[in-house]
Amino acid sequence: MFKLRPYQELLIEGVRDEFRSGRRKTCIVAPCGAGKTVIMAWMAAQSATRGQSVLFAVHRQELIDQSSETFTAMGIQHGIIAPGCSATGDQIQIGSIFTVARRLDRINPPNVIIFDESHHAKANTWVKLMEAFPQAFVIGLTATPARTNGDGMGDIFESLVLGPSVKQLIEWGNLTPYKYFAPPVKANLDGLRVKYGDYIKSDITLAMDRSEIIGDAIEQYKKLTDGKRAIAYCVSRAHSEHTAEMFRAAGIPAQHIDGETEQGVRKAAIDQFRTGNIKVLCNVDLISEGFDVPAMEAVLLLRPTQSLTLHIQQSMRPMRPDKDNPDKVAIIIDHVGNCYRHGLPDEDRSWSLEGKKKNSTGPREVSLRQCPKCYAAHRPAPVCPLCGYQYAPTERAEPDKRQGELVKVDEIERQRKKQEIRQARNITDLEEIALRRGYKLGWINKMAELKRIPNGGTK
Repeated sequence: MFKLRPYQELLIEGVRDEFRSGRRKTCIVAPCGAGKTVIMAWMAAQSATRGQSVLFAVHRQELIDQSSETFTAMGIQHGIIAPGCSATGDQIQIGSIFTVARRLDRINPPNVIIFDESHHAKANTWVKLMEAFPQAFVIGLTATPARTNGDGMGDIFESLVLGPSVKQLIEWGNLTPYKYFAPPVKANLDGLRVKYGDYIKSDITLAMDRSEIIGDAIEQYKKLTDGKRAIAYCVSRAHSEHTAEMFRAAGIPAQHIDGETEQGVRKAAIDQFRTGNIKVLCNVDLISEGFDVPAMEAVLLLRPTQSLTLHIQQSMRPMRPDKDNPDKVAIIIDHVGNCYRHGLPDEDRSWSLEGKKKNSTGPREVSLRQCPKCYAAHRPAPVCPLCGYQYAPTERAEPDKRQGELVKVDEIERQRKKQEIRQARNITDLEEIALRRGYKLGWINKMAELKRIPNGGTK
């Protein structure tokens, strides 16, 4: 018999408490890998036993397929509302939100609406569904209860039911440990424009779709996770196709897919990735939510983003446990410095219905160290936890100095010292900075190498 995890039972009971208190729209917040599909399947089944009809709405075909598999594995009878699927009289329906929105006058009015990935719930299609059935109880499930631009969900939900942290799920074995690497950013991210809470795609495409940057991604893949299955998150279709092409040229089986890839081709590519015939699956805005391949061990972050939601969805994708590999450790290779904007996957985060404050003094910058030897990104410490590199006393005195030297973490410059380093154009400029700050000779050589200043050695 299927058994819920203790924290899953607590989350379901938390939803009941919200409904008992008179609230009708609540959102469960639980990290990637917490088993949200199982939670929603269990709630749907319990509602159906009480004679209620349930609509479980998702926004991608892959999520329909995976949810249906989970419901079936749990012995829960259900129908599917999607193109090509015949209508059934089942009390529980898994529906494509786009198809549901077109058939509102034909579907059985639900008593309960469950939204998967409910940070999308402010989209017009989701709002249209809720307005069509105002009497329904609404349950959302998400790892990040905020829109891409940071807006909260208070105009949709009346409360949040908070689940365990990522650190707890790793400790309990529900998520795998991870190693996070942030090689020096080779793309020029200066001056990227922001619209609707994230970088403008045309800007970041110009910055990232370059052979030398993709070549560095290939080099780091071979160095850190050679032969393992990895998802590459790219900026645009052209960037993703170019990345897949260069991986194949390097002898690494790779393929591109996106939301417009023909359904049969997309499914075949994902199946080949599951079996290991494809090692690197390059995509655009497709494999960030609900994609469950436990054998996947790595991600390559090739898209800079201002969205915490997108960063968490993408960076945590390889952290699902694999019963065939009990010692699995996820590898996250961040080529765009997203960790410096948003933190590591297991950072403690506070969620609210209000979202981020609009009148803050500027975008938040996370204090992390970047090991100059192995490029691991980690919380401030005197020794790199991955390779054992010991930081010099001057490095320990200012724990996030390396971050400022190697990675421009936002389009708004907030620290004078970082600006000064970026403006250095020759060895003399670097020597003057080192003299004023008490840096050693090696710092000058390292900065000259990273900035590609000709004749990088000091005299």
